[in-house]
Amino acid sequence: MIRTRRIIYAPVLCPVLLMMLAFGQTPEVTVSAFPQVPLIEHRDHQQLLNFDLTVANPSKSTWRLTEIELSVLDAADRLITRRTVNSDGLAPGIAIVASPLLAPGETMDVFNPFYAFSDEVPIHRMQYVFRYLREDNPQEAADNRHRLPMDHDLEITATVIPQEYKTRTNLIVPLAGKVFVWEGHDFYAHHRRVPLHAANVQKLGIHANANRYGADLVIVDDQGRIYHDDPYDKKHYYSYGTPIYAPGAGKIVALANDVPDNEFKDRHITTPELPAGADPNLGNYVLIDHENGEFSIFPHMMPGSVSVKAGQRVRPGEMIGRVGFSGDAIFPHVHYSLLAGPDIYQSEALPAYFTHFRRVLGSKSVQVQEGTVDSGDIVESTAEYQAVR
Repeated sequence: MIRTRRIIYAPVLCPVLLMMLAFGQTPEVTVSAFPQVPLIEHRDHQQLLNFDLTVANPSKSTWRLTEIELSVLDAADRLITRRTVNSDGLAPGIAIVASPLLAPGETMDVFNPFYAFSDEVPIHRMQYVFRYLREDNPQEAADNRHRLPMDHDLEITATVIPQEYKTRTNLIVPLAGKVFVWEGHDFYAHHRRVPLHAANVQKLGIHANANRYGADLVIVDDQGRIYHDDPYDKKHYYSYGTPIYAPGAGKIVALANDVPDNEFKDRHITTPELPAGADPNLGNYVLIDHENGEFSIFPHMMPGSVSVKAGQRVRPGEMIGRVGFSGDAIFPHVHYSLLAGPDIYQSEALPAYFTHFRRVLGSKSVQVQEGTVDSGDIVESTAEYQAVR
C-alpha cells in the first residue's frame, strides 16, 4: 500500500490534502505506487520489488525531476539504508527510470529504481522523496542547469509498504526438457516495464501489468541455442510444436485455437488475417483458473494444437497444447504469467514460485525445491508429465 502527504489514499484523506482541498487549492504534484500493494519476490537471497510509481501533475507548471531518494525503515521506524538517484554527473541518472520533465496536466510512470535488497534487510516501510525544480520558461531552464539536487522547489514524500506473497498453487514448469527463459521480469525486461499511462498503452485498454512477473520460455539444445540453421523458418526453432503442460491443477476458463501463426517473409514478420473476435496479442491461448485467486495464461500457441476445452479440469503435467507462433510474438515461444484475475488487461501478475526443477549451471545443476525463474535461467523440470503420443 502507499501513503503520502500529498495524495488521496482511501479510505483516509491526509491532513495536508484536507487543508488544501478546504481552501480550494490543488497539489502541485502527486505520487502513488502501482500496484497499490507491491509484492516482495524472493530470489538468490534477495528481496525483489517489482512495482512502479505514478506521478501526476495537476498544476499549470512544468517540473524537472532532479532527485529520487529512498529511505528504508524497520518496524520501529529506524533507518536501515538510504539510496538516491539524481541528475548529477554525466550519466543519464534520473533519465534511466523516467523522463525528467513533467508537463502541466501530465501523468507519468516512473520505474522504481530501488528494486533489490538483501534478505537480511527487514523492510517495513519505504519512504520515497521526489524533488523537483520549476521550469516554466527558458530562463528557469538555464538556471536549473547550475542548481544542485538539494536545491529544489518542490518535494513530494510518499510511503510504500510492500507485502510478502506466497504462491497458492503448487506449480511446475510448463515445458519439459531444457528450458531457457529468453526474457523474464528482471529490471530491464519489457514485461516489467509497461508504461500504463502512455497514450498507446491506454488505447489498448490495458490498465494493469499482467506481465509483471511473466516469462518467455523456449527449448534449447545442449549449446543453449534456440534454433538451428535459418532463424527465419519457424520450424527450425526447437520449441515449435513442443507440448505445453498445465503447471497446476485447475479448470479451463478460456481459450482460442483458430488463430493462424505468424510467418517470416524477407526477414520480416507477416501477421495473418485474424478470425473475428481473436485477440491479436494472445493469439491462440489457454487460461486456467486454479480456483484460489490465481490464474495461469499461455499465449502464442500453435493453431489447432489446444487439446483442452472450456470447463475441463486439468491436472499438473497434463498436456494443454503446443508451442506456436501466434499473436504478438517475434519468434516461436510460449509466454507464461500467473495472474490475480482472469482479464489480462485488468489483472495484475503475481510472483510464480515453481517446484521440482533444476537450475542448469553449465556442467553442474542445482536442485530447487521452490523458486522463481527469470531472464537468462536455464532450467530442467524433475516433475512428472503426461506421456504424449
